[in-house]
Amino acid sequence: MSSSSEKENSTTPETDSRVRQFHTRSRTGCSNCRTRRKRCDEQRPQCHNCVKGQRTCVYAPLKIPLRERRAQQKEARPWDQTPWEIEQPAKTREVACLKKTNVPPRLSRLNHDTGFNKVAVAMPLKSHELFQYLFESSRTLKTTQKVPGTEYLARMIDNPCALRSAILMAGMHFSFQFGDLAIFESTFLYHKIEVMRVINRWIASRDYKLEGAIIREMATLAFTEACHGELVAAETHISGILALIETARPDKSDSTRSDCCFTDRELANRYFVMSYVYITGLKSLLSGICRTGGHGSSLDAVPGRNLLKLSHTWHMSEAMENLGLKLQAIRLFPFFFSPLPQGARLNNADGQVIINSIRDFTAEQDRMFKNTGTETADGKFEGFWRKGPASRVLGEYVTAHIESISVPGKKEETPDMTPSLFVGPWCGLTIASIFYMQDVLGALEYVDKRIHKYAVTLLQHDVAKVLSMKDTQKNEAFILWQTLVGLIGSLRALKGNEQDRGLLSARQFFADALKQQATALGIMTWSQAKGTLRRVAWPMGTTGREFIEELWEKTVTSRG
Repeated sequence: MSSSSEKENSTTPETDSRVRQFHTRSRTGCSNCRTRRKRCDEQRPQCHNCVKGQRTCVYAPLKIPLRERRAQQKEARPWDQTPWEIEQPAKTREVACLKKTNVPPRLSRLNHDTGFNKVAVAMPLKSHELFQYLFESSRTLKTTQKVPGTEYLARMIDNPCALRSAILMAGMHFSFQFGDLAIFESTFLYHKIEVMRVINRWIASRDYKLEGAIIREMATLAFTEACHGELVAAETHISGILALIETARPDKSDSTRSDCCFTDRELANRYFVMSYVYITGLKSLLSGICRTGGHGSSLDAVPGRNLLKLSHTWHMSEAMENLGLKLQAIRLFPFFFSPLPQGARLNNADGQVIINSIRDFTAEQDRMFKNTGTETADGKFEGFWRKGPASRVLGEYVTAHIESISVPGKKEETPDMTPSLFVGPWCGLTIASIFYMQDVLGALEYVDKRIHKYAVTLLQHDVAKVLSMKDTQKNEAFILWQTLVGLIGSLRALKGNEQDRGLLSARQFFADALKQQATALGIMTWSQAKGTLRRVAWPMGTTGREFIEELWEKTVTSRG
């Protein structure tokens, strides 16, 4: 009995020693402990178990858990940096790289230095694709000494606001070329909302030094609303620009003001004018398309998306040349809305090409008048929009702005050319040409009266600036042309605002300047004036323009 008991007691410890102890396996333990299924204390270079068992302690390369790998694959973006940075032999690293999502060649061009995103703002892949679309389309852009090809887009990736503006302009280009934003609609909306957030944050800061940047972004929004055919919203953004210009300017006696402040002011005015030009042109184009297509003359009755589709259909079927010129102009818009280089100045612009385009359209209208004896709205639409002068002059406005920028220390090679006769402040030149196409040729629609009033004020300022220049060669005929269209524009603005002091002052200024120029040129009668005006641009027909002759007689010929 005792012997059996002893036998039982002798086997119990042996049986107990065979019981396996279960431990939570360490994922990052050494190879020996993981193989032997033992808990590893993960001490380096040798763990306690390997020291005790006199084994060689080896740690395998760290492996990301499957669950984490799947999560990363689900949210993978080719520009995100891998969260685990492990030193590996060269061959192992090559294999790992092959398993990653390859960055397409078209995107690697943007990030040629590393495999990670180096642009100014974190963007999803669709944003990169939209920006790259504009990059590729700009490769065919005609370049000049001051208008580079794709270099200006490459510079924008370091500036958050310029990059967002470029992406929004890329959306505009895409929608005009293909009829809608398609797969990029959510991308376009995302960046539009981000721009709005930036504007609200800057306005809340009450820092007047940000005024130019705010106006630049608001002008971008005006363009994007127009892209969707939302012309009322676009005009609202321009009104916001105008309100900011009128209320946010600091005291002129502020000692912190410098030449940079005045450059910012000029740039803000140019943003306003370019927005005014684009909205005026697009409104006129869509009105003509609706009228000739039998959709009525009012744009209010047609939804914005339908307007965009009508425009695309019309361009693709009847005005391919016009579409090409328009797309070329839109490619330049990001350059217009990019911040100026450090120390850059805005000089007078050369308006020769702008005047040439206006002359071409005026000559086309004269031919129509000569053949038919009348000028019709459809005929003007045919000559101005279908045949391309409108879209061509849009790009020339941007080019004139670009060529007026000078950067200190940068040598610019200028070919030997005869100096242009149409050099002057960019805003005045542009506004005068728009007034001419609105009030004299009747090719453009009118916009909000408040916006028009500020355009009159800018033209008055720039004409006064030219007249005050001493010892400078002036084109007297060009100044006469500007003062006359300025006077016509101020009278139109006064309709319904007869007591507006600013407009009354502008009207008086243009009337006095017109008399002064007529005296300087030695002309008195309207026939003499018309001959001088034709040295710039002026139509032969008189239908609908009788009031201009009456205005001349009342202002210049009359001694009262």
